Amino acid sequence: MSDRRTVVCVSDHTGLTAATFAHSLVARFDGLEATYLLRPFVDNQAKLDAVVAEVDALAAAGLRPIVFSTLTDAALWQRLREANALVLGLFEHFVDTLAEELHIEPSHAVGVAHSIRDTSLYQLRLDALDFSLTTDDGLGIRHYGSADLIVIGVSRAGKTPACVYMSMQYGIRAANYPLTMDELSGGSLPESLQPYRPVLFGLTIDPVRLHQIRQKRRPDSDYSSIARCTQEIGLAERLFRQEGIPNVDTTTHSIEEITSTIMEVKGLSSRLD
Repeated sequence: MSDRRTVVCVSDHTGLTAATFAHSLVARFDGLEATYLLRPFVDNQAKLDAVVAEVDALAAAGLRPIVFSTLTDAALWQRLREANALVLGLFEHFVDTLAEELHIEPSHAVGVAHSIRDTSLYQLRLDALDFSLTTDDGLGIRHYGSADLIVIGVSRAGKTPACVYMSMQYGIRAANYPLTMDELSGGSLPESLQPYRPVLFGLTIDPVRLHQIRQKRRPDSDYSSIARCTQEIGLAERLFRQEGIPNVDTTTHSIEEITSTIMEVKGLSSRLD
């Protein structure tokens, strides 16, 4: 019997909240290997019965699964609890506790957590995401004057995911710029970035991990060789030290940890609060 646990994220909407919460909690247990299954839009009895049957089958084949749920319908929630699994309701305890404190009956409408209640904040999120995509990978340098943040680093160090995450979660206008070998060999900050020093932040990564990532993109190429990866990272880190650019190593950190570090160091606050 395998010790690997199956984590099932069940939601009546997109399931992103359940999945994010599950990953964050499971990550606290060092050495635990997990397979994640996302089951979104489970909004009727037939769909839930299928999920329960799947969970029961997984339990019969090995260790019982761990289920994270954001279901809001009481009947569906009770049915899910009958599954042969550790079933954790992410809203059950917190919503009931808040309702008692606020003396307000909570809504049980499907998808209410993701509804657009403030169109101005929603537009801020869209504008920030559009900015990050427009300025991705060194594009749209002419827009850098509007950036809250410009993330720099070698190719495949995690710049794009960090920028997109911050734009969607916090409304941060984050651009990213890839440092090429030619620029790194020059030993100084690229001229196009020099006017924006106050908003620069660097990402670095272990060369071995970078090699593994690049191998999937361009196998057995000079670009993905361990020698090239080691050289680029060494030059990038030297540039960060020389120019006094704050930076973080992304090798073993989640996207949430990386972006939280960036925002704390740069003194950035969410535009969506």
